[in-house]
Amino acid sequence: MRKKEELKTERKTVLMPKSLMENIEQEATKRGIKANAVMVERLSHSESKFTPRDMVKIQTLVNHACELVKEYLPQEADQMQEEANEIWKFLK
Repeated sequence: MRKKEELKTERKTVLMPKSLMENIEQEATKRGIKANAVMVERLSHSESKFTPRDMVKIQTLVNHACELVKEYLPQEADQMQEEANEIWKFLK
């Protein structure tokens, strides 16, 4: 659970190129969230090239591959999932 201090927000005006703002607004509209949420997400994950959304897509792909392999090679599927879990440790 987050501490109250971590949940406090502050307003900051940011100047950016119009094309970047349009990109942020398009993503927000596509995802059904506010542009501010997209900006906070991008800033929060600026040191990593992967956002939580990207990580979900990657894990979904791993899960799908494991399901396909599991029927014929269950041990390989388990190994693939373990390797994916190890990778997540470095991407967080």
